[in-house]
Amino acid sequence: MKFRLESSFFEENAVVKTFSKDFCADAFSEETFIIDREVVKGSMQELHLDHFCLITQDLEASAGYSINISGNSPLFKLHFELEGDYNFCPIDPSFPAISIPAGHFNIFYLPRPEGCLHFKSSSRKTLEVLFTEKLLRKIMGPDYSGLSSLKDGIKEDHPFLLWEESRIIPVELQQHIREIISCRYCGHIKKIYLEARITAMLLSFLVDDGAKNSVSQEDHLPKKEYTGILRVEEHIKKNFRKNLTINELAPIAGLNTSKLKQSFKKVHSTTIFKYITGLRMEKAKELITHEKMSVSEASYEVGYKNPQHFTVAFKKYYGFLPSSLN
Repeated sequence: MKFRLESSFFEENAVVKTFSKDFCADAFSEETFIIDREVVKGSMQELHLDHFCLITQDLEASAGYSINISGNSPLFKLHFELEGDYNFCPIDPSFPAISIPAGHFNIFYLPRPEGCLHFKSSSRKTLEVLFTEKLLRKIMGPDYSGLSSLKDGIKEDHPFLLWEESRIIPVELQQHIREIISCRYCGHIKKIYLEARITAMLLSFLVDDGAKNSVSQEDHLPKKEYTGILRVEEHIKKNFRKNLTINELAPIAGLNTSKLKQSFKKVHSTTIFKYITGLRMEKAKELITHEKMSVSEASYEVGYKNPQHFTVAFKKYYGFLPSSLN
């Protein structure tokens, strides 16, 4: 399996990535690449596991960048765009373009990965899982239960997107992604841990959410409302430490307060204030666990004036006291 990438930020303007057939790997291996070019700076990491390759990126590119890609093998991909934007324009005009904005994810199949990747934002953080049909058959069976459209796409040599519009990454899933990216294990244990986590995620999307959401699109919001919710989500993520109000957020969405609450819950399956609490708790847990802050320091950092109120909220959210993390 070979994929050729062409871009001005590669030293030789092009690289050829070679993988074993079906990403088979008896032993776990990982590679880290430091990129220090005028166009792009940052790091990329490849983790080679059995039947898939996990890639993380943390890049800065003030003017954005593009990559021309071509490959000699069909490809499946689970893509989380944590920061930035992902836009794939295929060479074949009969193939659909793929767009994954910041904070969204999707799963797609490309029978011929040939086209151009455009990245317009100044920074990107991603988690990407590359795999093949062999892994899909292994976890779903040969009949692709509930996903006949995917089976038809493979048979007809046509691309497949699990969702026509990429989905927002829920707060609880963001925590799972952070745990995968910052996995503390090494060697064989790390291999087993990551393979189990990735397989569970794929099963959840493809068998449960994927099958259910691919059946009907009736519950989707009008595009204008959905775009408004995205603006609100972005504002909340930048300001979740503040005491935000519905009246403050409604004009950002371009909706009245009742419609904002209704539409937000439809997209995120939770209320605005529970969403904000989730962001605060996830950040606080990260600060206490990885940056070794005290409970009081973390509580102030995520917007709580009273550490006791924070402790009560943390215990309600996670089921254990924040002090147990120290």
